[in-house]
Amino acid sequence: MQRVKLAAIVVFALVAAPLFAAGAPQQPAKATELKLAPGQTAIYISNMHCPTCAKKIAGKLYRVKGVVKVKTDVKKNLAVITPQSKKIVDSKAAWNAVRSAGFKPTKLIGPQGTFVADKKTKDPVKVAKKPATPPAAG
Repeated sequence: MQRVKLAAIVVFALVAAPLFAAGAPQQPAKATELKLAPGQTAIYISNMHCPTCAKKIAGKLYRVKGVVKVKTDVKKNLAVITPQSKKIVDSKAAWNAVRSAGFKPTKLIGPQGTFVADKKTKDPVKVAKKPATPPAAG
């Protein structure tokens, strides 16, 4: 009887541990690791933890005007959007599509710039580019 209980605990631990770990917030991959083709947009999503979540998000993103392809990566909490040729996907529309699917976009990188979530409203806010420093005279 004790072996059955032990086996049940081990099975539960193996099945449940990844589920609990998936709920923990994960840091987005470093921007330097991300390589986007011209025109592509990447959206980091904080609570995308399974293929079903990814499919739901992709379904909403496909409804955004100009979207041809959506590739999701659950491990990286990332969705990459490919637009129609010579088109740019509206960043705010893509952001809102993720929110309408019931998920929280945390960062968007695309042709229109880099956006992060406003702390209060959770709306996208454009990140200012760092000004280039002029070379030192001398």
